[in-house]
Amino acid sequence: MYWLYSSLGFDGIYGFVLILSGIIMAVFFSNLVKEKNGMILSFLVVILAMYFGHDMFTARNQLFSFLVFELEIYCLIGLLEQGKKRYFWYLLALAFALVLVHDTLYVLYFVWMMPYLADWLICKIFKINEDTYKFQNSNLKNIKYLIILLILAVPIGLLTPVFGTSYTNLVNCMGGVSTSFINELQPVNLIENVSLLTMAFVAIGLIGFTKTKFKIKDVLFVFGLLLFAMMANRNMFFLYYIGSIYLMNMITECINTYVGEEKKDWFFGLFENSKYVITVIFCFTTIIAIKNISYQLVKEYVNEMYYPIQATDWILENVDYENARIWTHFNWGSYLELKGIKVYLDSRSGMYTEEENEGCTVLKDWLSVQETESNYKEIFEKYGITHVVVSGNETFYHNLAEDENYKMIYEDNSFKIYQKIIF
Repeated sequence: MYWLYSSLGFDGIYGFVLILSGIIMAVFFSNLVKEKNGMILSFLVVILAMYFGHDMFTARNQLFSFLVFELEIYCLIGLLEQGKKRYFWYLLALAFALVLVHDTLYVLYFVWMMPYLADWLICKIFKINEDTYKFQNSNLKNIKYLIILLILAVPIGLLTPVFGTSYTNLVNCMGGVSTSFINELQPVNLIENVSLLTMAFVAIGLIGFTKTKFKIKDVLFVFGLLLFAMMANRNMFFLYYIGSIYLMNMITECINTYVGEEKKDWFFGLFENSKYVITVIFCFTTIIAIKNISYQLVKEYVNEMYYPIQATDWILENVDYENARIWTHFNWGSYLELKGIKVYLDSRSGMYTEEENEGCTVLKDWLSVQETESNYKEIFEKYGITHVVVSGNETFYHNLAEDENYKMIYEDNSFKIYQKIIF
């Protein structure tokens, strides 16, 4: 990311995000088609998933892990459902790739294998076959390779600069104070999340009100990811881009049940050969694309309404920032750091918590000031704060305005800078 920015600026990062997002969507589409869900229906699912989950495609290392997970699903289908042994080596390579680019999510590498392993075990234990009510045997192949892969992936997860972080980071992240105010780490609001509710109702309706026999791994993936998505907003990605694959498998299985295997190709052909369906899809995607592109053409990469652009420039020219201790909001510390100014806090929340750094209460103290306001003097004294950058949206800045120990030295339409008066 730094190389892209230093070479091509924000345009380079934006273009890279577009390219990598396109690759992820292409693999997602391939996974749907690989499961024999029909070309047009698969494409529609991709478009809907992109529409609801586009906010998750940002210039962060999660982009790489998202791609790894989509490729992992692709390889699991190839190894276990199609019986192609070469995918074992691809899966092993993906484990190395994931631990290098995003070790926090490494434990999820194992999670995507669990429904397949559970499917095989349940079918063995309960002797599930084609005549078993509501479920059918997936007839998975190469299970021994999956077990070997699981064993080999455990030590691969230890290949990180700090020993064992791939097995602790996710737990620490979800257990710290970050979850109290970072939106993506907070539980999903079910009432407002129409897409999650729709997927849940479709899945429940298919199982409860149809005579279709479903594969166990499809059911486990769908309901497991529905529960996982409810835990945190950022988990919605996995529901959209992995759960959708297996929900479509259930829908296709239902179509096969009621239309009949011999008429299945005719049914899907209605969609794939219909010029009307293709025209509607083309118009829909074109309108959405034009809308998004036109918005991006006039949008600033760094919006001065949300980031202290002018205030930062003023600090560079008027403050001895190398010796100052500057308090900023969680969301904009990174912008000042980009300009070479050291600050109290930036948005890499995990670094500032006791879970990841023993004895570190930086994030907890910042949150305490934001929530209680009254204890800011004590916290500022603890860290030797000399300057405070605040916005009009922060409630505690009113206290600073009345505090005789601080004076306002800068103001623009959105931000103010206060300096501690040295007695």
